[in-house]
Amino acid sequence: MIKHKRSILVILLGATGIVTAGAQAAGQGFYLGASAGYSALNTPGGDAFSVGTSTSSVLYLEDSATSDSGGFGGSVFAGYNVNQHLALELGYTKYANSNYSSTQSKYTGTPENYTLDGTPNSASLDYSTHTLDFFVKGTLPLIAQVSAFGKIGASYVMQEVTYTNPAGTPTINLDANKFATPTTGSSTEKALRPAAVFCISTAATENIATSLFAQGFYGCGDFSTDSSAIASAYLVGAGVTYSF
Repeated sequence: MIKHKRSILVILLGATGIVTAGAQAAGQGFYLGASAGYSALNTPGGDAFSVGTSTSSVLYLEDSATSDSGGFGGSVFAGYNVNQHLALELGYTKYANSNYSSTQSKYTGTPENYTLDGTPNSASLDYSTHTLDFFVKGTLPLIAQVSAFGKIGASYVMQEVTYTNPAGTPTINLDANKFATPTTGSSTEKALRPAAVFCISTAATENIATSLFAQGFYGCGDFSTDSSAIASAYLVGAGVTYSF
């Protein structure tokens, strides 16, 4: 009882992710950990670009288009177990980038005889997202050495978009105030967004626990009209935690 009445000191270093706390049985104390897995951003996808508007004498064709909105992500985190059911945590998470590109050609002439007008034009959009995460974690022991836990809190999101569209065609189908064409540059949007983690954890040793988890944060804004829009993101994978 005396042990659980001690003041709570929280010093969290690291970065986010999912906390695997199989050291629940150990009760109070600090822990450090890391997690990695598959992550993705809910970015505009195939709607990022549009093909130029064709007329009776001008024909626009998309030669190639690529999109990649998922890949490797990971986090590091640190926390303090107030008791075997409650912990406080701070972490850092890096989500996979989203990358989009489109190459288009302009043809002029007649429907029977179009010829290439100049060289093909290319445009790209690249999103990079990382977060600082603040969580309150609740743990529920299930069976011997196995526990489930959930974390609720907030992520301070830093999402950078880099855009290259020197010719103005293909057109970027996003906020015209931010991506006026032709244009090349970058901008970073920052916001505090709600976040959560769900996990199953197993104690491997007295101090080490492994886990399977899912985490993410909820974005905001409409990419077609809002220059400060932030894409939602998720990360699923495995983690390891060391409890002191």
